[in-house]
Amino acid sequence: MKPAVTPPRPWDATSLFPELTAHARTAVRLHPVPASPSPLDSSAGGPLAWPADEPWPTCPGGRHLRYGPPHRTADVRGERSTSFAYHSEIGWDEIPEDTAWPLLPVLQVYAADVPWYDGFPADRDVLQILWCPFQHTYDEPVTAPYNGIAGPWVSLRYRRSADLGDAFLTPPDPVAVGEPGYLPTPCRLRPEPVTEYPHPGALGEDFEAWVTAWEQATFPHPDDPDDYEPRYAWDLSTAPGWKLGGHEPWNYQGYDGPVRCGSCDGELRFVAAIAGREWDGGTESWAPLGSLVSSPSTRRRHQEPTEVRLGHGEAMRVFDCPRSADHPVVSDLG
Repeated sequence: MKPAVTPPRPWDATSLFPELTAHARTAVRLHPVPASPSPLDSSAGGPLAWPADEPWPTCPGGRHLRYGPPHRTADVRGERSTSFAYHSEIGWDEIPEDTAWPLLPVLQVYAADVPWYDGFPADRDVLQILWCPFQHTYDEPVTAPYNGIAGPWVSLRYRRSADLGDAFLTPPDPVAVGEPGYLPTPCRLRPEPVTEYPHPGALGEDFEAWVTAWEQATFPHPDDPDDYEPRYAWDLSTAPGWKLGGHEPWNYQGYDGPVRCGSCDGELRFVAAIAGREWDGGTESWAPLGSLVSSPSTRRRHQEPTEVRLGHGEAMRVFDCPRSADHPVVSDLG
C-alpha cells in the first residue's frame, strides 16, 4: 500500500514563535484508505481482534437522541456500494423497546504499526475504539461529554496481542444507526508521524495575541483588516483527520483549558481524533501528496475515505484518564 506523505508546513513554526519548541508533540496521522482489513490489521471501521469467547459489547444505556428516523444499517452499507442516495430510514415504532444495540468498530491500532505513539499502557499493544452510533444524553453526569456536546457514546479498550488467540468474534450489526455518517467504511491505515503544536490559547493570552498579530500583519484582508485567516490553527497547530496522540484539535473553537476527568478531576490524556475529512478548505496544506486531484469523485475518496460525518464537520476527540482505567472515557466534538 502506497504510504501517505504530508507536505512540509508552509512556515517554520518555531522560527516564528520560539516558545513553541518546548510544546512540540508527535502525532500519528492514520490516513485511512478503503480496503478489506482483517482482525489482525490496524484499521478504521474494520473487524476487531475480539476474542470469540468474549461477549460483544452493547450500548450501556443513556438515551438515544431522536432528531429524526434512524437508518437501517444493512441498507446504508448497500447504498454506499451502489452509490445510491440514502433512503434507508426506519421508524422508531418499528424497533422493539428491548432491542440490544451492539457497538460498532471504529478504530483498531496495533502498537507495532505506530512506533511513534507512546500512549499504550506498559503491558498493552492493541488499542480498540467502538461507539454506539447514536447521539446520546445521559442520566449520570460523570459519563457525559465534558462540555455537554452530544455525540456517539464511545468505548475504549487496550489489549495484549499475545492474549488474543486466533478465533475472533464477527461484529454484529445494530438494526439501525442514528446517521449514515456514524457507520465507518472499512479502511486500512497508513500511519505517518507529524509534529504538532497546541492551540495558542493554551500558552496564555499574550501568546495568543502574538499569533493574532502575526496573522493580521502577514495575511491582511483587502477590505477588512479584522477578517484574516487563522493560518496558525489551519497550517501550524494540529493535523486534521484521523490521528493518534499529539495535541487535541481545538482549531475551530476557543481554548477552555485542559479536559478533566469526571472521577478524579485530573487532566485527561488525549488519545485519538476521529474525523469525517482528512483535510478541508482551510487545511489543504495538510492534504497528502497526490490527494489534490482534479477529479471530484477521486478527490472525495482521498478526502473522505471512511464516510464518517460528525456534527457540522467536527472531529470526535477521545480522552482517557492516565491514573485509572476504571475512570470513564470522555469524548466530544471539537
